[in-house]
Amino acid sequence: MTTIKFFKKAMVGTAAVATIFALAGCGKQSASSSDTSSSSASSVRSSESKASKAYRTANKLIQNHDYEGAYEQLNKLNDHNAQTEALADDLQSYMDAQKAYENGDYDSAKSNLKSQKSTSTAMRNSYADLQDKVSSAQGSNSAKSQSATTASAKSNSNSSSTTKSNGQQSAVANQAADATSSDVVQQFANKMGFRGSQGYQIMPTGKTGNVYKFEVRQNNSDNTVANLIGIYQYNSQTGAVTKIA
Repeated sequence: MTTIKFFKKAMVGTAAVATIFALAGCGKQSASSSDTSSSSASSVRSSESKASKAYRTANKLIQNHDYEGAYEQLNKLNDHNAQTEALADDLQSYMDAQKAYENGDYDSAKSNLKSQKSTSTAMRNSYADLQDKVSSAQGSNSAKSQSATTASAKSNSNSSSTTKSNGQQSAVANQAADATSSDVVQQFANKMGFRGSQGYQIMPTGKTGNVYKFEVRQNNSDNTVANLIGIYQYNSQTGAVTKIA
């Protein structure tokens, strides 16, 4: 009887020890799983934090009209979220529209500003400002075109007049064209500081839309030679000047 009791106690002890080891193993596995989950969550939070920070910084740059800086800030991100992707797309469209506007291509500018993907207030304000500028420029062009059409129709209606009358009409039309050209030349001269009193000569050599091409020369002290200063492009709508030669 004593021997049987001893074996029973031994078996109970062995079972208890096995249970303890099993529980310990489960504990380690649970801890390992928890660590992995925590690490993954931390990585996601870190990625979101970088994206959120870049988004805030980009918005501040947009408020200061530094659109290229804002785009570069977002472009540095390795992991984007929905906000940063949408804002980056909006910035690209805005910069394309701004370039088209400066070149007098108002249809392309308007097309690039049709829709905004992000919810950025700063971006929305910039879109609205540029849209207003484009609409204003288009309205100005439309008025000029209508005026030119009216003048052309009036000229055509008088085409059956005498040769002298036709000559007078042509002279008046040429004077109007020269006056408009003189206004633009004066605007360009004032902007660049090319004063006639200093011997500068400004000669229009071409025009595309609102963009004029001017050749600028300056007389020497004896007024015998007019030296070439440069060839420029001038946007009468935006006031932008580019030296091309």
